[in-house]
Amino acid sequence: MLYVDPNVKRTFRKSQPEGRAPFVRLDQNENPDGVPEWLFDEAMSQITPATLSMYPEEGPLHRKYAKLLGLGEENVCLTDGSLVGMGYLVKVFGEPGKDIVFVNPTFNMYGVFASLNGLNARPVPYRGGFRMDIGDILDAIGERTSIVVLVNPNMPIGNVYSEEEIVSVIKKAEEYGALVIVDEAYHYFYEGTSVGLVKRYDNLAVLRTFSKMLAITGLRLGAVISCRENIHHISNWRPHYTISAVTLRFGEAIVDHHDRLVEEQSRTFAEGRDYVLGWLNDHDYETIPSSGCFVCLRTKHRTAEYVTSELRRRNILILCGSGPLEGYLRLSVCGVRYMRAFTDALAEIDTETDA
Repeated sequence: MLYVDPNVKRTFRKSQPEGRAPFVRLDQNENPDGVPEWLFDEAMSQITPATLSMYPEEGPLHRKYAKLLGLGEENVCLTDGSLVGMGYLVKVFGEPGKDIVFVNPTFNMYGVFASLNGLNARPVPYRGGFRMDIGDILDAIGERTSIVVLVNPNMPIGNVYSEEEIVSVIKKAEEYGALVIVDEAYHYFYEGTSVGLVKRYDNLAVLRTFSKMLAITGLRLGAVISCRENIHHISNWRPHYTISAVTLRFGEAIVDHHDRLVEEQSRTFAEGRDYVLGWLNDHDYETIPSSGCFVCLRTKHRTAEYVTSELRRRNILILCGSGPLEGYLRLSVCGVRYMRAFTDALAEIDTETDA
C-alpha cells in the first residue's frame, strides 16, 4: 500500500460543476460579460508565439500591482488565483492540531484547507437575522487558535466588518500568535479595505483576486498581501512559474487601465444591482442585505429546490441554499440583461400552487 497523508485521505471533496458555458451563469459570482473588448484586444495584442515559448516572468506585473496598492514589492506575492494563495497561507502558517476560526456560513474552502492541513475547524455561527457579532468571533480566539478568517464582505451573507472590528480581531489573535486572513475577494463591491493595515500588523494577510469585478476568472490570478517576512515564507513554499504568461499579460493590462476598467465594471454592476433589488422589493421578496456581488433571497410560494430546478430548465443557473441558508437562493448580481432574465423566469416559476 502506498503511503497517503492521513489529512488528505480523510478529506472529502466534491467536484466542481462543469458544462456551464451555455447557461446564464448566476451561481458562482462570476461576471459573465468578462472584461471589455478594448481591454481584451490590448492584452491579446501582446501575446505572440514567443510569449508562449518561454517561462513566464512576473516582475513587471508584480511591480505595477504593488505600486497600485501603495506598497512595496516585498509586501506582495502573486498567485494563480486567491484560492491558491489561501492554501499557501493555511499550509505555511496553520499549526496542525490547532484551530482555524471562521464564520458559518462562509467560503467553504477554508474548512477544506483546515482538514487537508490537520487543523480543526472552529465555526462561529450567525445570530438571528444573519447578524454577525464581532464579540462572538473574539470569544472564539484563544490558546488553540492558529488562524482567524474574515471574508470581507463575507460570502454568501454579504455582511462587512469595519476597520475597528478587524483591528480588534488582529490584536486578539496577536496575543496567541495567530494569523488573521482578511479575504477581500469582493473588495471592489465595497469601499473598505485592510490593505493599509499590513504596514502596522505582522499577523495580518490580505487576499485579493482578479476573478470578480476584474473578470478574468478563467485565467486565475490573485495575490497575498502581508509584511515582508510573511511574504518571504510564502515565497519559500510557492513553486516557480505557477502563473501563465497569458494571465500575466492580462494582469498588466488590467493594472495599466485599472481606474477606467473599474469605473466601467462598477457602473454595469450598479445598474444590475439596482434593477434586481428594486424588482425583488416591489414583489415582496425577503432578501439579506449584501455588500457583495450576490444577494440571498427567500422564495415565496415554491421551494428553493423547485425554483432552482425550473430555472435550470430555462437555462439559468443559481445556487440553492442549504444549512443555515435552507429555503434561500443565492443570486450572483451582474448586468441588467442577466438580472432581467432571472426576474422574468422567477415571476413565472415562483407562483402560488394549486389548491
